[in-house]
Amino acid sequence: MKAVGVSILLTGLLGVSALKASETRDPVEVEAARSPDHDREVKEAIAYLEGWFGRPIALPPIEVLDTDQPSGVDAPGHFEGGVVRLRPNTLRRAPELRRVLRHELAHAAVDQRTKGNCPVWVQEGLAQFLDGTNVVGVESALRRDRLPLVPLLRLEGPFAFTLGAARTREQAYRQSASAVSFLASRIGRPGLLFIVDRLGEGRPFDRALLEAGLSYAELQQAWSATLGASSSPLPLEPKD
Repeated sequence: MKAVGVSILLTGLLGVSALKASETRDPVEVEAARSPDHDREVKEAIAYLEGWFGRPIALPPIEVLDTDQPSGVDAPGHFEGGVVRLRPNTLRRAPELRRVLRHELAHAAVDQRTKGNCPVWVQEGLAQFLDGTNVVGVESALRRDRLPLVPLLRLEGPFAFTLGAARTREQAYRQSASAVSFLASRIGRPGLLFIVDRLGEGRPFDRALLEAGLSYAELQQAWSATLGASSSPLPLEPKD
């Protein structure tokens, strides 16, 4: 899919171009993407995340897809292969752009800090924790739906992205947000950063978690209890 890079529009601001331009769309659309508001949102998202992580974050390439039509991942933004990709419509709504930038750049930051050694549920949970997701609303939905919780251990790999698993995928994202929020309430920001750093040293997550003061079983049991739920072997098909 062709893309035009937001980061090339930030060259003057950031001093370097993170992405070389490919073929562009209509000139009016490209000019609209040059808004200083977008530059500011990127700078503010990076500053916010650097403040939370306590160290500089390397700005990844940022691309804007050339269409809002669903293709592969039907989401306002996506981080994969070291690149943040946004849908054009995301740039047109400031609050959504702010949330999505924080979310996707949080993925980039965690990926950098852990060197890719991070369970998917922790990655997704941290990104939602940092993008301002309403966890109270998420947990209300989990209780209302009354679906069995997927054990966190089974959410360490990629979530299912097939249409047939759409509800399971949504459940996995909700669980991730809730579990990381619960973990933050138990070990705080220092504990979360401790785990991230240990993952960056190559430790398995269960070992890093134990060093932070909780076993995987204790986390699963205590977190599940807050939702009044129990875990169940709900099927999750691995992503090819």
